[in-house]
Amino acid sequence: MNIHKNKSPIAINGQFTARRMTGQERFAYEIITELDKICKKGEFELIVPQDAKDIPKLANIPIIKYGKAKGSLWEQTFFAWYTILHKRISLNLCSIMPLLKPGIICIHDLSYKVNPQYFTTPYAKISQWWHKLQYYFAWKFSPIIFTVSEYSKQQMIEIYHVNPNKIVVIGNGWEHFNRIKEDETLKKRKPELFTKPYFFSLGSLAPNKNIQWILKVAQRHWQYNFFIAGKADLKAYGEDYKECDYPNVKFLGYISDGEIKYLMRHCKAFIFPSFFEGFGIPPLEALSVGAKVILAKSSCLPEIFGNSGYYINPNNTNVDLDEILSNQVESVDKVLNKYKFDRFAGMIHEHLKPFLFASNKQHRRATF
Repeated sequence: MNIHKNKSPIAINGQFTARRMTGQERFAYEIITELDKICKKGEFELIVPQDAKDIPKLANIPIIKYGKAKGSLWEQTFFAWYTILHKRISLNLCSIMPLLKPGIICIHDLSYKVNPQYFTTPYAKISQWWHKLQYYFAWKFSPIIFTVSEYSKQQMIEIYHVNPNKIVVIGNGWEHFNRIKEDETLKKRKPELFTKPYFFSLGSLAPNKNIQWILKVAQRHWQYNFFIAGKADLKAYGEDYKECDYPNVKFLGYISDGEIKYLMRHCKAFIFPSFFEGFGIPPLEALSVGAKVILAKSSCLPEIFGNSGYYINPNNTNVDLDEILSNQVESVDKVLNKYKFDRFAGMIHEHLKPFLFASNKQHRRATF
């Protein structure tokens, strides 16, 4: 059979374009941007909801706005119907795919399975159930499962007994940080932030981020400031945490990418004390601008960052940061050269070639 018969593009799930840009959305945005540079016209199409905002600029991949539903409802209705109606196989880069017509998926990690302690609210439990259902459909129906670390691949094999031959390990990158203009006006606008050396981190209310580690360590290091940007504040960590006890900790809220880049470049070190991560883009960004990174020795982080970071036990706050930073680490070049979006886009494109020009009959093995 001629595999170029009935040429049919792969439909990329563009629901991420309507969400706030976090780790998985960044991954999808950058991978598609790099895919667009190496693919031929007619190989892919990006299907996005009508309320899409962060749409990458593409030359070879057409952008199709389709359907007005929002969130997962759009994926499970309009995007699913599009793939059925046009006989497309889908590429889903953010861990969720349409269950009516499963396709190729990237599952970034198995946190919803291995960390039940993080999902205690009714909403979190529903999200946990939903993602575990996605896991089941991926193991059973997806012809290829991408993931971003060997750590996650091994968990898939050991916990769910997934065929290792259908799991492809790729990764994230940092090149997008080159496009961000550093906000050099920050020091002039907010001189109070720079009265003494500081450590920097990106915060979140997610329990796996372990921001409490920074709070406890800050009490042992009055000579430094500790800046935490993002959706987090001291009140979120309970009544035991009072501002008067942490005068050298400042929650900055959401700040611009340019401000983040400036704070990363000039910090004493970027701190990333997470109990669990699927990958960890922020410390990669920090390395790219020359910052030192202090990392938890947990989950996939040692695999990703090797000997280029300064490791801590995320459960032990009895540490001396100056002593930690006095240790020798390897050059960051190996890490920065390995983890690049253009490299992983090339790997994805190579693995998708059997599906790019396959006939509709050949695609049926990937659906039910």
